[in-house]
Amino acid sequence: MSELLHDNADGANLRWALLASASALALTSYITSTNLANAEDADRPTVWIELGGQLEHAARIDKPFAAGFYDQIDPSLAAPTATQNTLPLAAGPEGKISVQPEESDWVFSVGVRYGRASNDRRTQEQTKPGNYYDVSKYNGPGIFGGKKCCQTHATVPDHVNFADIQSRHQESDLVLDFQAGKDVGLGLLGRNGSSVINAGVRFAQFTAKSTVTVKANADLQHYNQFTVFPSFALFHHYYPQKYQLGSRFRAYSAAAASARSFRGAGPAVSWDASATLLGNPESSELAFDWGINAALLFGKQKVQTQHQSSGIYYSKVKFGPGHNSPLYTHPLKHYARSRSVTVPNVGAMAGFSIKFPNAKVSMGYQADFFFGAMDTGWDARKTSNTVFRGPYATISIGLGG
Repeated sequence: MSELLHDNADGANLRWALLASASALALTSYITSTNLANAEDADRPTVWIELGGQLEHAARIDKPFAAGFYDQIDPSLAAPTATQNTLPLAAGPEGKISVQPEESDWVFSVGVRYGRASNDRRTQEQTKPGNYYDVSKYNGPGIFGGKKCCQTHATVPDHVNFADIQSRHQESDLVLDFQAGKDVGLGLLGRNGSSVINAGVRFAQFTAKSTVTVKANADLQHYNQFTVFPSFALFHHYYPQKYQLGSRFRAYSAAAASARSFRGAGPAVSWDASATLLGNPESSELAFDWGINAALLFGKQKVQTQHQSSGIYYSKVKFGPGHNSPLYTHPLKHYARSRSVTVPNVGAMAGFSIKFPNAKVSMGYQADFFFGAMDTGWDARKTSNTVFRGPYATISIGLGG
């Protein structure tokens, strides 16, 4: 009986010893994990500064001016709309400051993106003149005599078809974002993945200014005009001119200028996600990044335009005066419009980044679409989408922690 009690006492002591050991191990593990988490959270930067830029494929914010006579210009020459429409790639700098307080999944950020593109071109082209002919008739010997014959003289004409186009265009865009987000995490992304849902306000401003002047001769025709105008060669022959070269053509000119803008602000949401592909957070990681954004901007479109054009019909013989008669005249007209609008905005990005504990280098491709943002009409309102797209690269530095 005493042995049984002794055995029970030993069993109870063993159970208590095991329970105490397990409790001590669990408490030690909890304290250790808490200290490690606090140490990891303390080591995490609380402020990130991001600087970079986007190489934008700049499509014109507004539309080129098109006068009614453009289709009369020789198709082998430069087209005025093509000269106006060409824009170089634009480098758009961007920056962002993000703050994530210690022991918090919330992220507060302010971002800015600015772009600018310009084009100043002059195109001058003309057709080859070719050879045309005058006809002269012999009318007697010169001072030293001569042969009786008719003569045809090759003549270079005074006029050719040509197009002279001078175009200047400038545009700029500014986008500001104020956001607050929370890292909700996605288990499928792995233990080092992140998924941040943001909400805030977006402000956007777009401006465009352009001028263009066009001069052109079109539909040139050459002909031999009957005349009795004499030509005289002192040491050769006296020739009364029977025919001389004449030209007739249409001459056109146009000038136009415009100033356009949109300015608006409204609520915005976005989703930014990242999945680690290689590496570990203590040294370096290679990650795949992506995101989408949407906003609804309430603002105002403004536009001011002016333009004029004219055309004449011109004819002239080689040794005679020129004559012209008007084809049409569109006098200088001014237009001004202002309208309150609502502009939907959607965008997306995808790329790769190399992450370090206190730095990150990212590159990829992003695009932003602003639907109906600009009034691109000349005489009447006509809305067009504004698009910014192209590759980007950024460098981020982490501070604090």
